[in-house]
Parts: sequence; structure tokens; C-alpha cells
Amino acid sequence: MQRATTTTAPLLTPEAFYAAARKWAAIVRNMAKSNTRRFTKGKDKQSHTYQSGKKKGKTENKLRDSIQYSIVRDCGIPECISFKIPIHGIFREWAVGYGQPRVEGKYVSRNSRIKRNMDDWMDLPIEKKMPNLSEISADFYSDQVLISSFGAKKV
Repeated sequence: MQRATTTTAPLLTPEAFYAAARKWAAIVRNMAKSNTRRFTKGKDKQSHTYQSGKKKGKTENKLRDSIQYSIVRDCGIPECISFKIPIHGIFREWAVGYGQPRVEGKYVSRNSRIKRNMDDWMDLPIEKKMPNLSEISADFYSDQVLISSFGAKKV
């Protein structure tokens, strides 16, 4: 039995893996932004400046304008993709606030002033696009296994 010692497919470099991870994160962010358009309640202005309290003078943008992502790298290889959303986005996702803690599908406080419903506006795009990220990761790490198994130089 003879083993192949070369591959004709181009190897995925750490830079290409990072570029693919950025593209994936941007797609997920854009899907989440699109999901926020269906909310009927929320800020009607582009931004809101707090007039009092701890946040006095600070500006808070609309939810769709506040969604950001970051990619943590170790030696140039992406290790973690995270999304940063403002607290009111988390409240929207889990229907919390005014005495309603995070309990899926239930209202805990019967005397709450506002009844809220859960809305998977952020988790749904991540869940939908996760197979794409898994495929990208598998391609990169399988290339690394090939490189280390055959003793070739690292790309």
C-alpha cells in the first residue's frame, strides 16, 4: 500500500484562516443587524445621550449600529470569535428586566410592569452559520495535521 506524499489542494494558511473567520463573523453580524429591523420598539434616533445617572453624557447607539465582533488570535491563528452587543440587546434576546430574570419561556415576576417575549435575534444567526465555521476550522487543522505528519515545513 503506497501513501500519497503530496497534495494538489492549496493549504489553508493562518492568514487565510483569519480572513475566512472575519468573513464568517461579518456575515453573522449582518444577519443579526437584519434581525433587529423587525423590532417595533426601540430607539427612534440614531443615538441617545444619557442626561442623568451613572451614564450621564455617554452616548448609546441603536442596537443594529452597536453590534461588533472580535477575533482572538494565538500566533496568528484564530482561537475565538466573540460578539459584543449592548446590554439592551441581551435584554431583548432573553426578555429580562423589570424583575424578569433569564428563565427560558417563563415570566417569573407576576407583578412586572412590562411583559416581554424572548427573541432569538443574535443566537439564531450564529447557530445557522456554525457549520460553515466548523468546515473552515476543519480545513485549516486538517492541513496542519498533514504538514506535521509528512514533516513538511509549516506554512
